[in-house]
Amino acid sequence: MEEKTKRLESEEDLYKALYWRHQIEMEQQKDDKQRQKEIDETNSWYEPARDQRQNTLGYVNSLIDDFFMRQYEKNPHYRYRSRNGSVSKREITTFNHDDSKLLTHIPNKFIATNPKVKWGEYKKTLTATDDGRAVNEDGEIVDGVTTTKGIKVIIKSPEEER
Repeated sequence: MEEKTKRLESEEDLYKALYWRHQIEMEQQKDDKQRQKEIDETNSWYEPARDQRQNTLGYVNSLIDDFFMRQYEKNPHYRYRSRNGSVSKREITTFNHDDSKLLTHIPNKFIATNPKVKWGEYKKTLTATDDGRAVNEDGEIVDGVTTTKGIKVIIKSPEEER
């Protein structure tokens, strides 16, 4: 390999530099083709195996969810722990909101400058009612927000338990 600080002094030097450059490009193209071939070979077995595991994992999770929900109906405090993982619940509330309705009657501190609701901050001030509506800090029902309560089943592997 020639010194990088050397200057080309003639057309012969230019010819050699172009040849050197061409050889480097050819070597890179060869390596790129080999790399792509290896990636394709790996993907040919990896992708189907991963997809099958993901499908099986989804099936197993649905079995666990089903069992847990049946136990939860019998005992709302049901929880399971073992060295293979745990199953518990978290009550979740989902707020469905209509920004255009909210913009007309919520405090300005919850409105972004391009009129957009700062939903994350505003949601913290709301309370869900049993009939699917939301109440603000003043006890007023907020038009444009509905709530849905549900149960989220949490499955943790032993590694996540630590």
